[in-house]
Amino acid sequence: MSAKLRVTLWSTLMVLILSAMTLVFVIVINTETVTGEASGRLVKVVHHNVDRLEFDRGHFEWDDIDFYRRGVFTSVYNADGELILGAAPADYDAKPAFESSVLRSVSSGDKDFYVYDVYVDMTVTGVWLRGVVPAHDTSNLMHIILILTCTLLPLLILISVIGGWLIASSAFRPMEQIMDAAESITDGDDLSRRIGLKHGASEMKRLSRSFDRMFSRLEASFNTQKQFSSDASHELRTPIAVILAECDRAKRKDNSREEFLSSIAVIEEQGQQMNELVQSLLCLTRLEHGTERYPRTRGDLSLMLAALCDEFVPEDSRGIALSLDIDSGVEAEFNPMLISRLVQNLLSNAYKYGRENGHILVSLRREEDSAVMRVKDDGVGIAAEDLPKIWQRFWQAAPSRSQNGSTGLGLSMVKDIAEFHGGSVACESIPGVGTVFTVSLPAA
Repeated sequence: MSAKLRVTLWSTLMVLILSAMTLVFVIVINTETVTGEASGRLVKVVHHNVDRLEFDRGHFEWDDIDFYRRGVFTSVYNADGELILGAAPADYDAKPAFESSVLRSVSSGDKDFYVYDVYVDMTVTGVWLRGVVPAHDTSNLMHIILILTCTLLPLLILISVIGGWLIASSAFRPMEQIMDAAESITDGDDLSRRIGLKHGASEMKRLSRSFDRMFSRLEASFNTQKQFSSDASHELRTPIAVILAECDRAKRKDNSREEFLSSIAVIEEQGQQMNELVQSLLCLTRLEHGTERYPRTRGDLSLMLAALCDEFVPEDSRGIALSLDIDSGVEAEFNPMLISRLVQNLLSNAYKYGRENGHILVSLRREEDSAVMRVKDDGVGIAAEDLPKIWQRFWQAAPSRSQNGSTGLGLSMVKDIAEFHGGSVACESIPGVGTVFTVSLPAA
């Protein structure tokens, strides 16, 4: 059974139950109170007429008397009990004795009546006012209730069924749209599509946004996986080809121990390059996708940076001098391993592409709410049109860069690490003059 049908049946059942309870309540209350209401009306109407009875100059003023009021019949008798004027129910023929201010129940035929008498002394003469009302007079109330019930109850049920179905359909229509969109995205293998629900209940809009965010994460995950697979397969082809070729050459041509060790050295170099490449790709993937936690702690970034610079040993210094200009006491929240990787990548980049016998300056300042680190070299520089591309994976500004053993992942990793810490990285460069990389991190 569908949810819409369940909601409709439930609302209809509740309407039926409430209607039945209301009808029973009305019938019970009516049965218990009509009798009391009839006797009460009788006494009130009789006293109402008593107050309006007037005798002036030997004549009664009958115009002010209500001989039939609110279902009560009133008659006027003289002191001897003879009828002067009045009205009585058609099926009432009893003639009980008069008793002033006494409410009595009198039977006439197969019906019961309430009778109430009041003697009025008019000084000159006296009269009896008698009121009569059927004991079970409901003033057609029960008849009206039954007619209204038989007329309105089917109409109320029909309205509840139609209204419940329309409301349920309207409430679940966005859900059907979400399910159709989700199935089409899954079946079509197109994770770039989004539900984008604009109309409907607020809960459905929240559900739609949750699905869209989930699809965005899935799309990012699949894209990252495809990017990693593509990058790894593309970049590992060359070292794998070199290793296989060197192995083949060693088997066919290496006769001496020296030749064999030379082949092993080539294979080891390519293996180390592959290992560095894979580690860099994994680190980038984990940063972008968040598959590994990198806890950040508050620490002294000044001491951390000075220690990293002192411990850094370039593969080939090429006579380049490294100097530090680090302000003390600059603190930030950072992950030591990632910051170490960031600094090593920037220093490695500066040594590789700096001018021979040149100079590298590493500085750290606190500027407002940021810890700003700069690595400046006086090397070959980067052309202005190439600056936006340096953050891309595997991008090389010139073939000479790849010849220097660069994987093309260092700056991409620097950017991701800075953004992981809530910071940013920028580059300023003039060809033939030098390059300055600026990393800004939120200061503690």
